[in-house]
Amino acid sequence: MHSFFLDKMVFNHFEIINEDFHHIKNVIKLKENEKIICVFNDEKFLCSIKEINTNSCKAEIISKFIDEKKDYKVNLILGIIREQKWDFVLQKATELGADCIIPVEFKRNVVKIDIKKEINKISRWYSICENAAKQSKRNNIPRIKPIIRKLEDLKEYNSDLNLICWEDDNSNFIKNEIKNSFETINIVIGPEGGISEQEVNLLNKMGYKSVNLGNNIMRAETVPLYVLSCLNYEKNKG
Repeated sequence: MHSFFLDKMVFNHFEIINEDFHHIKNVIKLKENEKIICVFNDEKFLCSIKEINTNSCKAEIISKFIDEKKDYKVNLILGIIREQKWDFVLQKATELGADCIIPVEFKRNVVKIDIKKEINKISRWYSICENAAKQSKRNNIPRIKPIIRKLEDLKEYNSDLNLICWEDDNSNFIKNEIKNSFETINIVIGPEGGISEQEVNLLNKMGYKSVNLGNNIMRAETVPLYVLSCLNYEKNKG
């Protein structure tokens, strides 16, 4: 069943227009009375398509889904990596439950984003997350924050638990930290070149704890998926 994120409810129905309507009418070619899922204000509704017109259609609400929401929020603070791998991370992080993605340019970043192109880049990244959220039947779409170019600017995003994934720390493992109780968690993950010791020290002073992920050194695009999987295993029911 197809999902659509909508921003307006009218009494007992939604009016679907623009790209979503085009997708319904011309791409997946749904007909009246076929069922879809409409997501509004982080809530999901089972709906039936009604009144397919030239530029819009209605989705009549049949029932509301009762979903058990996770009781914590995950902010992924990610060093930007090469485009194809970055797109993959955005897609899979959405499927695995990331709530917010904060892109960072570390000293060792191979990829640097031109400030003039940043708005278009973020818009494209958001579209990737939106499509992944629809596919995975999420109640919301991860937020994409502006690119961080000075680590000090991360102070505004401090959470209950703030972690840095760093392979050179052999004294503290991530499984020990995520067992603790928290409502929000920040997880810093470096780019292909990793995070420098100077940057780690600065983050430590800002309240971030360094954690090791185990014996194997993972690629930059693997780490976010590993960490989110660990969180899902430790915190989610079922």
